[in-house]
Amino acid sequence: MAGETVLLVDDDRLILQVSQDALARAGYKTICLENGDQLASTVAALLPDLIVLDIMMPGTDGLSLCRKLRTGAEPYRGPIIVASAKHYRADKLLASEVGANAFLEKPFEPERLVNMVREFLTRKISVRFWGVRGSIPTASRETVGYGGNTPCVELQVAGVESIFIWDGGTGLRELGRSIRGRKEGVRGYLCFSHFHWDHIQGLPFFEPAYVAGNEFTLVGPAQPTADLLQVLSGQMASVYFPVGVEQFGARLMFDEIGEGTTMLGGVQFDTLSSFHPGRALIYRLVHGGKRVIYATDNELPPHWMNAGGTAVHEVERFLRFFAEADLLIHDAQYTPEELERRRGWGHSAWTDVVDLAAAAKVKRLVLFHHDPDHSDAFLDSLLVLAEKRAASSGTALTCDLAREGDLIVL
Repeated sequence: MAGETVLLVDDDRLILQVSQDALARAGYKTICLENGDQLASTVAALLPDLIVLDIMMPGTDGLSLCRKLRTGAEPYRGPIIVASAKHYRADKLLASEVGANAFLEKPFEPERLVNMVREFLTRKISVRFWGVRGSIPTASRETVGYGGNTPCVELQVAGVESIFIWDGGTGLRELGRSIRGRKEGVRGYLCFSHFHWDHIQGLPFFEPAYVAGNEFTLVGPAQPTADLLQVLSGQMASVYFPVGVEQFGARLMFDEIGEGTTMLGGVQFDTLSSFHPGRALIYRLVHGGKRVIYATDNELPPHWMNAGGTAVHEVERFLRFFAEADLLIHDAQYTPEELERRRGWGHSAWTDVVDLAAAAKVKRLVLFHHDPDHSDAFLDSLLVLAEKRAASSGTALTCDLAREGDLIVL
């Protein structure tokens, strides 16, 4: 978007001038610094939309500065591109680990820089559903329309090299097949809401995890009895599976988190505990003013809107967390009648979810984690009812049901 501000930090005046001229021709405003001494104060005062930061500068380095920007008292949330004449894989990996969104190799053509900046500042988020079914996969003719794979959602953020994945159900296998032909290594973050079987059973079949040169950070709620490696490798013990996690060729890293805010690949993710047996998290991706929320396996109090009192109080934190989200993907496994027989199982009735989304002024709701007994015909009829309920809420809420293969672009 013309008029957005790019901060350029480089001790090479020629590179600064060439970059500034190219970005100005593309309609961007620029600020130039020849060293990192005033970086923090400049960012705080001028709030640039994007930063291009050289790695090698006298007296300091861009990687340390990048880390400080991401972890300071007022962390910088915008995109950061680090540039360097050092083309080593280790430097690219370090850049990602300290919070950079992309690595720009020097020397570079000015148009390459402009294209990278433009791609980041389009602020586009793509969401694709690879698995939408809850509890157990289904493979019947009656469920092929919406799909039978268990939860897996892929996100791609414009300009960000890493891919983001919410949950590793059986849909993860198909996602892996879609990226296995990439010539360059795949880097991504696999974020688990929790570790019940239907959310992890695709991991042993995720082909990119077996390929050397790929890198994945496995993220999930810290557990009281075992670390993430123990939790995720348990299903691949020899008694259950013929191949152990030690045969993964990709580099794996583990990040145990709780409620709060974390930066993954330079992108902001907020987390909130859900109402589900055991420790489970809801994720909110925040980028370019847009918010995408993944709230699977969350049991709302039945009829909470009409019940009042404690029921309303229990959903207040969800109302705040979901407020004005651009996209909310939420568990809606049961009908109200089914929920009466299955309370405490950790899933919601679709009616309560629509009411919550409307009350939180969510723009778009996608009902998710379909019950394995719900056929395509049943889900079609449920969608009609959900659309009517959303329309009668008096808000601009639109409602849909998750379907394997669907792509949403924000």
